[in-house]
Amino acid sequence: MSDTDNFPHYLLELQRRWYAAEAAWAADPNEENRAAFSAVSAELHAHPHWAGVEDRHKATMKLKQAGRPQTGEATA
Repeated sequence: MSDTDNFPHYLLELQRRWYAAEAAWAADPNEENRAAFSAVSAELHAHPHWAGVEDRHKATMKLKQAGRPQTGEATA
């Protein structure tokens, strides 16, 4: 199993929060939504999980794919 398989639930949830924050900011680009998006982005970027990952770029792309909302799924 590679370091990109079976992400921990909390990391997938964080990625889903990132997509929701991104969608909220895109729908209503106000300061509150920008700050929320920025906070989730920083939390995701600095998460300790990444310290044990060999290829962070590859793992990040797989996490984005795994956490992406399905077509028709609400993001907010």
